[in-house]
Amino acid sequence: MATVTVLYSKGTDFNMDYYMSKHMPLVQSLWSQYGLTSWKVIDFGKDAEFCVQATLEFESMDSFQKAAGSKEAGEVMGDVKNFADKNPLLIPGNIKGTS
Repeated sequence: MATVTVLYSKGTDFNMDYYMSKHMPLVQSLWSQYGLTSWKVIDFGKDAEFCVQATLEFESMDSFQKAAGSKEAGEVMGDVKNFADKNPLLIPGNIKGTS
């Protein structure tokens, strides 16, 4: 399993309603074919260092790399402008343990 942490920094003008109703379903529909198994979104509030975090879980790091290199990745990243005025920081990693 692999995870990708997507972070939106403090001060980002962020539309959570759009993100939850349009963007995350778009991510699920386009990247599930590449091994996206689940996602979750955390709202830290506008005064936190990062205001929003999404965690995407993939079958493997290879699965994420295929998704990130796919033609659908352009559609996913191109949608960011519809809910945020800043691009996110993406941090991929392999899951080593969970409970």
